Amino acid sequence: MSTKKILFLGDSYQEDYKLISIKTSLDAHHVAYLVNKYFKVSFKRSNKDLQLKYNNQETASFTYFDFYDSHWDCQMFLVSNKCFTETLITKNDNFLFDHHSTQTFYLLKNLKHTDYLIKVEDEMNIFDSAKILEILHQIRGIQSASLIDQSLIENPEYLIFK
Repeated sequence: MSTKKILFLGDSYQEDYKLISIKTSLDAHHVAYLVNKYFKVSFKRSNKDLQLKYNNQETASFTYFDFYDSHWDCQMFLVSNKCFTETLITKNDNFLFDHHSTQTFYLLKNLKHTDYLIKVEDEMNIFDSAKILEILHQIRGIQSASLIDQSLIENPEYLIFK
């Protein structure tokens, strides 16, 4: 008789990846274009945005791009860390006029200073983070880029795009 072994990953699940924070005022498509140009890669916009529900009512959509490098057998993602939603608030007892309210949501709340994230799934640890950061710092329009310590990420499940 054979036995089945069930493994529960739970909170101990750890994926091998590097996560880079980018601070810029550029829009997502412009960042993807520049990263493609400087790194000679082909990030493509995903068919679907990453959707997260906040407070069981508001849904935020985060734009992301992906690229698979067949030479190194690795997957990469470029994802927006911020989402702005605009809501029309109609006049009522509290407001004299109709107005719009803008709310900001963050993919990773503890990284509010980050506009975009680059996730490199690097199981073989072949990518040189210092070289990647050096190139990002040369791109006009990117104010800063830094490697993020994975232990600081409060919701790593938000970075699973598959």
